[in-house]
Amino acid sequence: MKIADLRLFVKVVELGSFTAAATSLDLPRANVSRRISELEQQVGTPLFHRTTRKISLTNQGEIYYHKLLQVIELFDSANEEITQSSCAMKGKVKLGILSETNEKLQPILFQFLQQYPDVELDLRVIQNGFTDMYQQGLDIAFHGGELVDSSELVARKILALDRCVVASQSYLQKNGTPFTVDELAQHQALCYRWPSGDLEVKWHFSGQTVKVNSRLESNSIAFLKDAAKSGLGIAFLPKVLVSSELQTGSLVSILEHELPIAEQGYLLYPQPKTLNQASRELIQFLLQEVPKLI
Repeated sequence: MKIADLRLFVKVVELGSFTAAATSLDLPRANVSRRISELEQQVGTPLFHRTTRKISLTNQGEIYYHKLLQVIELFDSANEEITQSSCAMKGKVKLGILSETNEKLQPILFQFLQQYPDVELDLRVIQNGFTDMYQQGLDIAFHGGELVDSSELVARKILALDRCVVASQSYLQKNGTPFTVDELAQHQALCYRWPSGDLEVKWHFSGQTVKVNSRLESNSIAFLKDAAKSGLGIAFLPKVLVSSELQTGSLVSILEHELPIAEQGYLLYPQPKTLNQASRELIQFLLQEVPKLI
């Protein structure tokens, strides 16, 4: 019985399917299925109920899974005590980042790779942390917006995604500057389309909500930001993603006396016991460094 096969079993449980586990570990699905079947033969009992649509743990599989988590944690702890130096840390981490955040995250991730030269980072641009965590077999994923009820994943707040209303000087000179939330309805709005398909035409502030008239819609914040810089309308964007434009003056913040409803960015990952040492170290590194972006 190999520790790699035990880790594979845990990965299948955490991701909910042979296919997701195969994607996560860059293995053929047939390889995963065969190794799980061999493990079941070795322990002498079925670990999964299998149907054409999904798999679920048997009673014996449930007991085995929770016992294995303890065993793997002890095994990893023993290994980490032997290899304490940073140069000894090895492993591959699959990380999902939200589009348009790469410019902000690059320095942090480059610093991590320089600190741990034997770690391999597989970076994926994603739209939704909860969905892409399973579809792409990620170890860690960033997520913005509402949380999905999921007992399999840990969600840690990592960054406040405070919004701000922005426009170019040229747009404001031509169309006037709104001084109240209600006046936004009289302007040309640049609206974000969420991965769910919902169009964000209602902009929420702590005191009220206004329905805006959409001039341009996009699921790319970068596109909306460029449109605002070109004078096409007013946008409602996370402040951290337009901080450079606000500093240079290519965009200006308006209605600063109005407070948007607070939103959060999250770091998603499975239970730490199921992650390799490199993934656990990157989680702590991100939790320490990303909040400094504000």
